[in-house]
Amino acid sequence: MEERYSIGEVSINCNIPIKTLRYYDEIELLQPEYRNSESNYRYYSKEQMRTLLIIRRLRSQGFCLKDIKDLIEDTDLPNLQQKMEKRCEEISSEINCLEAKMESCQSILHRIKKGVAVTEEYLASNEAPESLIRIEEIPKGKMIFSRQIMKHYCNADVSLQRWTDIYEQCTALGIHMKSPIIVTYHNNVLEQFLMKDCDVEFGVLFGDEIELPTDALQAQTRDWGGMQAATTFHIGKYSEIMKSHVQLLRWINKNGYELDGPVSEKFIISPLDVNNESDHVTKIIMPIKKIES
Repeated sequence: MEERYSIGEVSINCNIPIKTLRYYDEIELLQPEYRNSESNYRYYSKEQMRTLLIIRRLRSQGFCLKDIKDLIEDTDLPNLQQKMEKRCEEISSEINCLEAKMESCQSILHRIKKGVAVTEEYLASNEAPESLIRIEEIPKGKMIFSRQIMKHYCNADVSLQRWTDIYEQCTALGIHMKSPIIVTYHNNVLEQFLMKDCDVEFGVLFGDEIELPTDALQAQTRDWGGMQAATTFHIGKYSEIMKSHVQLLRWINKNGYELDGPVSEKFIISPLDVNNESDHVTKIIMPIKKIES
Protein backbone atom coordinates (compact mmCIF):
# COMPACT_ATOMS: atom_id res chain seq x y z
CA MET A 1 0.00 0.00 0.00
CA GLU A 2 1.32 3.43 -0.95
CA GLU A 3 2.33 5.65 1.93
CA ARG A 4 -0.17 8.34 2.83
CA TYR A 5 0.42 11.40 4.96
CA SER A 6 -2.03 13.42 7.02
CA ILE A 7 -2.14 17.20 6.72
CA GLY A 8 -0.38 17.47 10.08
CA GLU A 9 2.47 15.19 8.97
CA VAL A 10 2.84 17.08 5.69
CA SER A 11 2.90 20.39 7.56
CA ILE A 12 5.76 19.15 9.77
CA ASN A 13 7.76 17.38 7.04
CA CYS A 14 7.46 20.17 4.47
CA ASN A 15 7.51 23.06 6.95
CA ILE A 16 4.31 24.49 5.50
CA PRO A 17 1.53 25.75 7.83
CA ILE A 18 -1.69 23.74 7.89
CA LYS A 19 -3.58 26.94 7.05
CA THR A 20 -1.50 27.30 3.85
CA LEU A 21 -2.09 23.64 2.88
CA ARG A 22 -5.84 24.13 3.27
CA TYR A 23 -5.63 27.26 1.11
CA TYR A 24 -3.76 25.35 -1.60
CA ASP A 25 -6.58 22.76 -1.44
CA GLU A 26 -9.24 25.47 -1.67
CA ILE A 27 -7.74 27.14 -4.77
CA GLU A 28 -7.01 23.73 -6.31
CA LEU A 29 -3.27 24.30 -6.43
CA LEU A 30 -2.66 20.99 -4.68
CA GLN A 31 -5.50 18.87 -3.29
CA PRO A 32 -4.93 15.79 -1.11
CA GLU A 33 -4.94 12.72 -3.32
CA TYR A 34 -6.85 10.49 -0.90
CA ARG A 35 -9.94 11.10 1.20
CA ASN A 36 -11.27 8.65 3.77
CA SER A 37 -14.96 8.24 3.01
CA GLU A 38 -15.79 7.34 6.61
CA SER A 39 -13.79 9.99 8.52
CA ASN A 40 -13.53 12.48 5.65
CA TYR A 41 -9.83 12.87 6.56
CA ARG A 42 -7.60 13.86 3.69
CA TYR A 43 -4.19 12.33 2.92
CA TYR A 44 -1.31 13.30 0.64
CA SER A 45 0.81 10.92 -1.41
CA LYS A 46 4.61 10.81 -1.32
CA GLU A 47 4.70 12.33 -4.81
CA GLN A 48 2.54 15.21 -3.57
CA MET A 49 5.07 15.77 -0.77
CA ARG A 50 7.72 16.30 -3.47
CA THR A 51 5.36 18.64 -5.32
CA LEU A 52 4.84 20.68 -2.15
CA LEU A 53 8.60 21.08 -1.77
CA ILE A 54 8.74 22.33 -5.39
CA ILE A 55 5.91 24.79 -4.61
CA ARG A 56 7.76 25.97 -1.51
CA ARG A 57 10.95 26.52 -3.51
CA LEU A 58 9.12 28.43 -6.24
CA ARG A 59 7.36 30.59 -3.64
CA SER A 60 10.73 31.41 -2.06
CA GLN A 61 11.86 32.64 -5.48
CA GLY A 62 8.88 34.97 -5.69
CA PHE A 63 6.70 33.10 -8.20
CA CYS A 64 3.01 33.94 -8.02
CA LEU A 65 0.56 31.11 -7.35
CA LYS A 66 -0.85 31.34 -10.88
CA ASP A 67 2.59 30.65 -12.41
CA ILE A 68 3.30 27.93 -9.84
CA LYS A 69 0.06 26.17 -10.76
CA ASP A 70 1.02 26.36 -14.43
CA LEU A 71 4.47 24.93 -13.69
CA ILE A 72 3.26 21.95 -11.68
CA GLU A 73 0.57 21.18 -14.28
CA ASP A 74 2.99 21.56 -17.20
CA THR A 75 6.34 20.07 -16.18
CA ASP A 76 7.81 20.50 -19.65
CA LEU A 77 11.38 21.84 -19.37
CA PRO A 78 10.95 24.58 -22.03
CA ASN A 79 7.99 25.90 -20.00
CA LEU A 80 10.11 25.88 -16.84
CA GLN A 81 12.93 27.63 -18.69
CA GLN A 82 10.59 30.33 -20.02
CA LYS A 83 9.10 30.98 -16.57
CA MET A 84 12.57 31.07 -14.96
CA GLU A 85 13.89 33.52 -17.56
CA LYS A 86 10.89 35.79 -16.96
CA ARG A 87 11.37 35.60 -13.18
CA CYS A 88 15.08 36.42 -13.53
CA GLU A 89 14.16 39.56 -15.48
CA GLU A 90 11.66 40.52 -12.77
CA ILE A 91 14.23 39.99 -10.02
CA SER A 92 16.76 42.09 -11.94
CA SER A 93 14.21 44.89 -12.15
CA GLU A 94 13.48 44.55 -8.42
CA ILE A 95 17.20 44.74 -7.65
CA ASN A 96 17.53 47.94 -9.71
CA CYS A 97 14.55 49.41 -7.87
CA LEU A 98 16.02 48.48 -4.47
CA GLU A 99 19.42 49.91 -5.44
CA ALA A 100 17.73 53.19 -6.42
CA LYS A 101 15.89 53.23 -3.07
CA MET A 102 19.16 52.53 -1.26
CA GLU A 103 20.91 55.41 -3.05
CA SER A 104 18.00 57.70 -2.19
CA CYS A 105 18.07 56.66 1.47
CA GLN A 106 21.85 57.15 1.62
CA SER A 107 21.47 60.61 0.09
CA ILE A 108 18.85 61.60 2.66
CA LEU A 109 20.99 60.16 5.47
CA HIS A 110 24.00 62.16 4.24
CA ARG A 111 21.94 65.37 4.29
CA ILE A 112 20.62 64.63 7.77
CA LYS A 113 24.14 64.01 9.09
CA LYS A 114 25.32 67.23 7.46
CA GLY A 115 22.43 69.17 8.96
CA VAL A 116 23.09 67.76 12.43
CA ALA A 117 26.82 68.55 12.18
CA VAL A 118 26.17 72.14 11.05
CA THR A 119 23.65 72.70 13.83
CA GLU A 120 26.06 71.31 16.45
CA GLU A 121 28.85 73.56 15.14
CA TYR A 122 26.54 76.57 15.29
CA LEU A 123 25.47 75.84 18.85
CA ALA A 124 29.08 75.21 19.93
CA SER A 125 30.00 78.71 18.67
CA ASN A 126 27.33 80.26 20.91
CA GLU A 127 25.23 80.83 17.78
CA ALA A 128 27.75 83.17 16.16
CA PRO A 129 26.63 83.51 12.48
CA GLU A 130 30.16 84.12 11.13
CA SER A 131 31.27 80.74 12.49
CA LEU A 132 29.46 79.03 9.59
CA ILE A 133 30.85 81.21 6.78
CA ARG A 134 33.31 79.54 4.39
CA ILE A 135 34.93 80.17 1.03
CA GLU A 136 34.49 77.06 -1.09
CA GLU A 137 35.25 75.80 -4.56
CA ILE A 138 31.86 74.57 -5.76
CA PRO A 139 32.42 71.60 -8.10
CA LYS A 140 30.77 71.65 -11.51
CA GLY A 141 27.86 69.29 -12.04
CA LYS A 142 24.96 68.60 -14.35
CA MET A 143 21.61 70.02 -13.27
CA ILE A 144 18.08 69.28 -14.40
CA PHE A 145 15.98 72.34 -13.73
CA SER A 146 12.73 74.25 -14.06
CA ARG A 147 12.99 78.03 -14.45
CA GLN A 148 10.25 80.66 -14.72
CA ILE A 149 9.24 84.16 -13.72
CA MET A 150 7.24 83.99 -10.49
CA LYS A 151 4.86 86.91 -10.01
CA HIS A 152 5.08 88.84 -6.73
CA TYR A 153 7.46 86.20 -5.42
CA CYS A 154 7.38 85.68 -1.67
CA ASN A 155 10.56 83.96 -0.56
CA ALA A 156 8.96 82.82 2.70
CA ASP A 157 6.43 80.72 0.80
CA VAL A 158 8.43 77.65 -0.18
CA SER A 159 7.07 76.43 -3.54
CA LEU A 160 6.58 72.76 -2.70
CA GLN A 161 4.76 72.19 -6.00
CA ARG A 162 7.86 73.23 -7.94
CA TRP A 163 9.92 70.86 -5.81
CA THR A 164 7.48 68.03 -6.46
CA ASP A 165 7.58 68.73 -10.21
CA ILE A 166 11.38 68.33 -10.22
CA TYR A 167 11.22 65.09 -8.24
CA GLU A 168 8.54 63.66 -10.55
CA GLN A 169 10.52 64.70 -13.62
CA CYS A 170 13.61 62.89 -12.33
CA THR A 171 11.60 59.79 -11.48
CA ALA A 172 9.99 59.71 -14.93
CA LEU A 173 13.40 59.95 -16.61
CA GLY A 174 15.02 57.41 -14.28
CA ILE A 175 17.47 60.04 -13.03
CA HIS A 176 19.25 59.54 -9.71
CA MET A 177 19.37 62.86 -7.90
CA LYS A 178 22.81 63.63 -6.45
CA SER A 179 21.81 66.74 -4.53
CA PRO A 180 18.90 68.19 -2.61
CA ILE A 181 16.76 70.87 -4.24
CA ILE A 182 18.78 73.93 -5.28
CA VAL A 183 16.94 77.21 -5.80
CA THR A 184 18.78 79.90 -7.82
CA TYR A 185 17.66 83.52 -8.09
CA HIS A 186 18.45 85.10 -11.47
CA ASN A 187 17.69 88.62 -10.34
CA ASN A 188 19.32 91.46 -8.42
CA VAL A 189 20.59 90.49 -4.99
CA LEU A 190 17.91 90.32 -2.27
CA GLU A 191 15.06 91.06 -4.72
CA GLN A 192 13.51 87.71 -3.85
CA PHE A 193 12.57 89.24 -0.49
CA LEU A 194 10.80 92.30 -1.94
CA MET A 195 7.60 90.72 -3.35
CA LYS A 196 8.76 91.49 -6.90
CA ASP A 197 8.52 89.37 -10.03
CA CYS A 198 11.51 87.03 -9.78
CA ASP A 199 13.31 84.76 -12.22
CA VAL A 200 13.54 81.62 -10.08
CA GLU A 201 15.13 78.30 -10.95
CA PHE A 202 14.52 75.02 -9.13
CA GLY A 203 16.93 72.19 -9.88
CA VAL A 204 18.82 69.11 -8.71
CA LEU A 205 22.20 67.73 -9.69
CA PHE A 206 22.41 64.31 -11.33
CA GLY A 207 25.19 61.94 -12.31
CA ASP A 208 27.28 62.60 -15.41
CA GLU A 209 26.71 58.99 -16.48
CA ILE A 210 23.02 59.70 -17.13
CA GLU A 211 22.10 60.18 -20.80
CA LEU A 212 18.78 61.91 -21.34
CA PRO A 213 16.77 60.39 -24.19
CA THR A 214 15.92 63.36 -26.44
CA ASP A 215 17.14 66.81 -27.47
CA ALA A 216 14.03 68.28 -25.88
CA LEU A 217 15.03 66.91 -22.51
CA GLN A 218 18.61 68.07 -23.00
CA ALA A 219 17.28 71.63 -23.04
CA GLN A 220 16.16 71.16 -19.42
CA THR A 221 19.70 70.61 -18.20
CA ARG A 222 22.70 72.85 -17.67
CA ASP A 223 26.03 73.01 -15.90
CA TRP A 224 25.92 74.31 -12.36
CA GLY A 225 28.84 75.10 -10.07
CA GLY A 226 32.47 75.35 -11.12
CA MET A 227 32.98 78.57 -9.20
CA GLN A 228 34.37 80.02 -6.00
CA ALA A 229 31.66 80.93 -3.53
CA ALA A 230 31.11 82.29 -0.07
CA THR A 231 28.74 80.00 1.80
CA THR A 232 26.90 79.88 5.06
CA PHE A 233 24.02 77.97 6.61
CA HIS A 234 20.69 79.26 7.79
CA ILE A 235 19.32 77.18 10.66
CA GLY A 236 15.66 77.38 11.58
CA LYS A 237 12.64 79.09 10.01
CA TYR A 238 13.01 79.64 6.29
CA SER A 239 10.90 82.80 6.58
CA GLU A 240 13.83 84.35 8.48
CA ILE A 241 16.54 83.45 5.95
CA MET A 242 16.92 87.03 4.70
CA LYS A 243 19.03 87.89 7.74
CA SER A 244 21.51 85.11 6.83
CA HIS A 245 21.74 86.47 3.28
CA VAL A 246 22.47 89.95 4.63
CA GLN A 247 25.09 88.64 7.07
CA LEU A 248 26.88 86.79 4.27
CA LEU A 249 26.77 89.84 1.98
CA ARG A 250 28.29 91.98 4.74
CA TRP A 251 31.07 89.43 5.22
CA ILE A 252 31.77 89.41 1.46
CA ASN A 253 32.04 93.20 1.30
CA LYS A 254 34.11 93.37 4.50
CA ASN A 255 36.66 90.85 3.20
CA GLY A 256 37.33 92.41 -0.21
CA TYR A 257 35.07 90.26 -2.41
CA GLU A 258 32.12 90.99 -4.67
CA LEU A 259 29.30 88.89 -6.07
CA ASP A 260 30.06 87.08 -9.31
CA GLY A 261 26.84 85.34 -10.26
CA PRO A 262 23.32 84.45 -9.13
CA VAL A 263 22.75 83.41 -5.54
CA SER A 264 21.58 79.86 -4.77
CA GLU A 265 20.06 78.09 -1.80
CA LYS A 266 20.57 74.37 -1.21
CA PHE A 267 17.99 72.77 1.06
CA ILE A 268 19.96 70.39 3.31
CA ILE A 269 17.07 69.62 5.68
CA SER A 270 13.83 70.90 4.21
CA PRO A 271 10.06 70.96 4.82
CA LEU A 272 9.90 67.73 2.80
CA ASP A 273 12.13 66.04 5.40
CA VAL A 274 10.79 67.27 8.76
CA ASN A 275 7.92 69.48 9.86
CA ASN A 276 9.76 71.13 12.74
CA GLU A 277 11.00 74.45 11.30
CA SER A 278 13.73 74.79 13.93
CA ASP A 279 15.42 71.71 12.41
CA HIS A 280 15.51 73.09 8.86
CA VAL A 281 18.98 73.77 7.44
CA THR A 282 19.53 75.76 4.23
CA LYS A 283 22.91 76.40 2.63
CA ILE A 284 23.34 79.83 1.00
CA ILE A 285 25.79 79.92 -1.91
CA MET A 286 27.04 83.25 -3.29
CA PRO A 287 29.55 83.13 -6.19
CA ILE A 288 32.35 85.64 -5.51
CA LYS A 289 35.54 87.11 -6.92
CA LYS A 290 38.24 89.18 -5.29
CA ILE A 291 37.96 92.93 -5.84
CA GLU A 292 41.00 94.13 -7.75
CA SER A 293 42.81 96.93 -5.90
